[in-house]
Amino acid sequence: MLSSLGILTLLIAIPVFSTLSAQEAAPSAPKSEVRGRLPAHWNDIVTEDQKKEIYKIQKGYLGKIQELEIEIAKLESAMEDEVKAVLTDVQLSRLKELITEEEQRRKKNEAAKAAAEKVLSGS
Repeated sequence: MLSSLGILTLLIAIPVFSTLSAQEAAPSAPKSEVRGRLPAHWNDIVTEDQKKEIYKIQKGYLGKIQELEIEIAKLESAMEDEVKAVLTDVQLSRLKELITEEEQRRKKNEAAKAAAEKVLSGS
């Protein structure tokens, strides 16, 4: 049961972190040129004027979408807090241990991967 709770917590936390990191990682386009991203295969069928119009439409929605992503992250965090409130102190303590163990495993795996890539690249 505890492992199920640990998995539940991770499933709740992953979308929050991925949403936040996606917001931080979004590159900003130069102010003079409106840029966006066309859906798959659209580049082959639209004109330059249509591209500009599509990019302006996308830019108009971007702020609203970002606001909603922030709201979603807040709701997911509130949900996680409520879910954790169901657990006993012993369960919360064990959950923290499991999360710490997983973080240590992840760091160890990342270090091993980096070392292997270094060896393979000949550095």
